[in-house]
Amino acid sequence: MDGTLLNDRGCLIKDIDGKFFIDCIRLFEKSEKLGWDIVLVSGRNKLQLKYNAQLMGVTNYIPELGCELVHNLGDKVYVTFDISSYKYDVTRGGKDLVCIIELLKANFPGKIDSRTEWSNERAYNALFLGDIDTVKANEVLAENGYGGLSLVDNGFSKLMRLNLDVEHLRIYNLVPKGVDKSSAIKLDKEIRKLQKNNCIALGDSSEDLKMAKEVHAFFLMKDTIERDRDILESLKNYDNVFVTSQSMNRGWAEVIGYFVNQ
Repeated sequence: MDGTLLNDRGCLIKDIDGKFFIDCIRLFEKSEKLGWDIVLVSGRNKLQLKYNAQLMGVTNYIPELGCELVHNLGDKVYVTFDISSYKYDVTRGGKDLVCIIELLKANFPGKIDSRTEWSNERAYNALFLGDIDTVKANEVLAENGYGGLSLVDNGFSKLMRLNLDVEHLRIYNLVPKGVDKSSAIKLDKEIRKLQKNNCIALGDSSEDLKMAKEVHAFFLMKDTIERDRDILESLKNYDNVFVTSQSMNRGWAEVIGYFVNQ
């Protein structure tokens, strides 16, 4: 979604420079005529994604960074991990969320923020914004009894303005350890009997890159590399990743337009 199908301000019909760009909408129509299914994948919760899906005319989506899989606008909701061992209270002002917010703010002063209301409508995932070292952050979590959770980087965003001492604001999601967007793609393929060779994915972060193992080809938006040079090292682990020549939703349209015209 943000930074891929949408620009970094959450807009479908304007590009990275704020200029009107409606090619994605045209490609939705062409994709539907070809019988393709566009599945929204995001750190957003399922209520937010339901509204997004209705606006875009699609029905299936993956909320909370892969914690859940939703079919037909909520007729079926699947949890992608074993919840029997999940013991943390990180939504709706939960005690663990309050402790973790205080913990991360203390270890990264002025670099990260979260508010309990940001995660009120989430089921298993809490939202943070800032710019920190996630390796160190996860060490801090483990040292303080939260080793079953992981703070992951879901890319850049300008959706909010916060009083933080960071150059580029990043979206972080606190998720059950081992869960990522590929977890939901794997489950979706099993349920709907989808073949890997018939699936592609697009994204703009190292977290999105994990989807590559479950699809035939993964497409990384150009601006991701421009703002995060470290991701180049991760690309060496895949042989099915391609980088677009354009940024954000223009990059999305570049890829889908290519396949539509084959």
